[in-house]
Amino acid sequence: MTNAERGRIIRDVLGEFVSERQPATKLGKRPKASSKSSGGTAHPPKSQPCEVCGSFFSNLQRWVDEAEEKLKAYEFKSFAVGTKPGADIVRREEALWEEIGIEHCEPFRSESNREFGKALWARIRKEVDEKNPDILVILDLGKGEVSLDIRSVYVAGSYKKLVRGIPQTKWDRYPVTVEDIIAKPFMKALKGKGHSLHAAGREDIDARCLDWRPFVLEIGQPVKRKASLTAMAAAINKTKKVEVRGLKSAGRQDVLAVKEMRHDKEYRLLVEFEGEPDKGRLKQLTKLIGVIEQQTPTRVMHRRADLLRKRHVKSLKWRKVKTKGKKDIYEIQIRGDAGLYAKEFVTGDDGRTKPSVAEFVGAPVKVLELDVVKIYA
Repeated sequence: MTNAERGRIIRDVLGEFVSERQPATKLGKRPKASSKSSGGTAHPPKSQPCEVCGSFFSNLQRWVDEAEEKLKAYEFKSFAVGTKPGADIVRREEALWEEIGIEHCEPFRSESNREFGKALWARIRKEVDEKNPDILVILDLGKGEVSLDIRSVYVAGSYKKLVRGIPQTKWDRYPVTVEDIIAKPFMKALKGKGHSLHAAGREDIDARCLDWRPFVLEIGQPVKRKASLTAMAAAINKTKKVEVRGLKSAGRQDVLAVKEMRHDKEYRLLVEFEGEPDKGRLKQLTKLIGVIEQQTPTRVMHRRADLLRKRHVKSLKWRKVKTKGKKDIYEIQIRGDAGLYAKEFVTGDDGRTKPSVAEFVGAPVKVLELDVVKIYA
């Protein structure tokens, strides 16, 4: 039963109760209770608005009309409703609870959500999803308006970064990012108002990522919610800067999942020694395999807490690849656990990483190139 039906029954019962207790007249008959005094109708007379909600239910269709009109601008499959009662209604409701107790009370917000939701559903015939709706319709009685909370669209996949010199996510110093390149076709197709890229780790600006890094793209406040993922992938891959694969629909829970991923990674670095390395020590470089300690690198201290972290170097290979002028160029390949700073493991970062390749061979090292070549899922 609805609360309106419950109220009608209560008023009818109270009417009978009052009638039975009326004193008999001289003719020996009790007067009948009128429908007005017993409240035998579904709602109180207009001259007697509810002490708590005022004229809410008489205005219900107006709120539904407003919500329907605003929803016309958006593509969506599911919806839910919510109510902000406003300070006056909350105050009056709490005053009533203090007088009669709360044992059998239902908050006005629940009744409003139910009746507003049913009336809106009857008008738009969309799926109701209270846990994860495409759109949340908010009835703000304090402001006297209906507003829409447009939920984000999420797309999961994996990407490769094929060029150097672009960061993964938004940064004012760089006009183009991996995030921008992936989001661009989605923003156009879905008419979103903003975007965010959530990924399993990140590569340096001057590094390429040559294996598939998992990510979730979030498009905020989209007007449309569907786009051809095949067409989106083709548009991204056409840039030759970023390549994606395995695009699929995702949800908010996938953002947390991708951020919690902790994959081993393999790095390839081209380096040159600034000075003459100890050739004997160079041949013994694999002795560095094991646990190392890394203080937060100097280059990222502006955005990371200054902490001492233990990381595991799991494999290390090296070879001389060419000679540049009078200096030899070496390729060093390192596999480490998640969070290893490969550059600093090689250079030592002025003693903030110990041990390091530079410290071990007794000569400063300059990193010329860095690539992520393998992400172990």
